[in-house]
Amino acid sequence: MTDLDNLNLEFFEKDVDIEDEDIEAELETISTPFDPSKIRVDTRPMTIDLVLKRIKFDEIDLAPEFQRHADIWTPTAKSRLIESILIRIPLPAFYMDATNEDKWLVIDGLQRLSALKKFAIDKELRLCQLEFLNHLEGKTYDELPRNYQRRIDETVLTIYLIEKGTPPEVKYNIFRRINTGGEPLSPQELRHALNPGKATLFLNKLAHSQEFIKVTNISKKRQQRMDDHEFILGFIAFYLMPYQDYPLKEGRDYFLNEAMIKINEMTHEQLDEIEVKFKVAMEIAHSIFGKYAFRKILKNSKKMQPLNKSLFEAWSVVFSNLKDQEAEILKQRKNKVISLFMDCIENDEEFVNSISQAATKINYRFSTIEKIVKEALS
Repeated sequence: MTDLDNLNLEFFEKDVDIEDEDIEAELETISTPFDPSKIRVDTRPMTIDLVLKRIKFDEIDLAPEFQRHADIWTPTAKSRLIESILIRIPLPAFYMDATNEDKWLVIDGLQRLSALKKFAIDKELRLCQLEFLNHLEGKTYDELPRNYQRRIDETVLTIYLIEKGTPPEVKYNIFRRINTGGEPLSPQELRHALNPGKATLFLNKLAHSQEFIKVTNISKKRQQRMDDHEFILGFIAFYLMPYQDYPLKEGRDYFLNEAMIKINEMTHEQLDEIEVKFKVAMEIAHSIFGKYAFRKILKNSKKMQPLNKSLFEAWSVVFSNLKDQEAEILKQRKNKVISLFMDCIENDEEFVNSISQAATKINYRFSTIEKIVKEALS
């Protein structure tokens, strides 16, 4: 039997790491081409004045909730953008999700639109650190000469609109390909952008639950990239769709995106049920593994292993399906669970491989965890 309290493991409390997976291999294997006729993207030239009107009437969602990095440009960066417009340097194209004609979502160009809003609508920005138009230093939009105001208003932007009728998986692929420059959105940030509504709010709620925070302790930096949301989404996806039915051909992105769509269609009662199951699973994991939950545990290593997404999904889903009595027995026999798990880590190469990449060997990963639990209960 093994007691985790007796293991001499180092724990980096201030920077809890997450095991990075080699997702490139997955991307290469997801080669199912989508029908080009399903791609509905319209190119629409629009003046800045028209775009700002849409922002004024809340018809363009600058999405401060999912775009956690909204409006992060410095006043200098914003001022240089305005100066570029004034000296007629063409701006890169903007990309928007226009599947809801009344509320476009900004996919690429958020910082530029936020800068324009700050200057021309909010009137909060004073131009600074200009390179060429030094005589405009310190001026607000209202203080600009009319010819400069007109130049801003009448500048034509190129807007790419992803229109209604584009299937979610196609839209996701478009977003991912667009998302190549600057600071690319993480896969979960993309899913968040594509599936506003109940799903994003629900994931955020569970990410802030004490049960989840206590057992994962994910760093602020990782939270900013929505790693916490992806962990929870992985649980929900496998909770809703049995691992035996995992869509190998379509891949993990498709699988998780489907889960986001399902969550958006759920009733409050259904979401409440998932929340209860999720919190119970977190509580069981903490009771058995403590701060070592969802990590590889190595007999001969002194280092705390990174948080592992594959282990999180498998353990949490298996725990969530336990009956109350089974959960209590398992907690009482936690040393047996730990011992069986460590044996698998030490001696079962296929199991170790199955938890090295979240998207592969899913059946083996889940069935092994189920076997451990079953043996501990017997």
